[in-house]
Amino acid sequence: MSEKRSRSRQVEEERLREITQIAEDIIGEKGIGGLTLQEAISRSSISRGTFYKLIPSKETLITYLGIKGVNFWLELVRKAINYDALSRERLLVLYASHVLFNKLKPINYQCLFIANSESNKLLVNPDLNDILDVRVNDLINYIDSCIKLGMKEGNLDVDANIDSIDLAFFIWANRYGATVTATNYKISNADLTHKYKLFTDYSLDNMNWKPLSSELNYERVLIDIFKEFYGKEIKMAKKLHTPSNPFSITEQAFG
Repeated sequence: MSEKRSRSRQVEEERLREITQIAEDIIGEKGIGGLTLQEAISRSSISRGTFYKLIPSKETLITYLGIKGVNFWLELVRKAINYDALSRERLLVLYASHVLFNKLKPINYQCLFIANSESNKLLVNPDLNDILDVRVNDLINYIDSCIKLGMKEGNLDVDANIDSIDLAFFIWANRYGATVTATNYKISNADLTHKYKLFTDYSLDNMNWKPLSSELNYERVLIDIFKEFYGKEIKMAKKLHTPSNPFSITEQAFG
């Protein structure tokens, strides 16, 4: 019986790989607003009934694309998670992986943050949302551990108005992700806009360190991280970067 279930699961995973690749192709051609289940079905080898059983809504498909993206991001982080350095340099690993994820998987990058929004989550199976949440929390907890280590080391000062986990969320989400997920991120009885203002106005400006520091030593460390852990990914990113292919799909309207 377990062998039969395993085969069934394998078939389902193969179908999901086909569907998500088709969805990425459609988004690449038409933008996320042009993605429809009807077109995805017409391009797939899967029957309509089976397709809808796996993907009952566009929101579900976006969530699968987001999960695919966050899995890729986590793999980038894991490649360098044992980097032997101070907390600030460890956070540069996260920044390096963020840049590469955005560049190499721009569609999944966009879908990750849309999938994490409350409006999308309301239309998706809770079990699938749970899978997404676990993956995202893995990233946020890694960042939080770096922040706490920095505070312990005395080289990272976090404003008293923001907890380290809040700061970890914003470093993970970046400005784009924070904006997209604003409807479902509420903490300490304050909405995200207020928290993000505190974050940008105080924490980044007064924590005596910035992720995008122009200081030579941090630039050197970042370059070393790229070379040591992400040589293959950097080559891929350079090939993809052309005037007709913007660095980030987040610059496009997604409706």
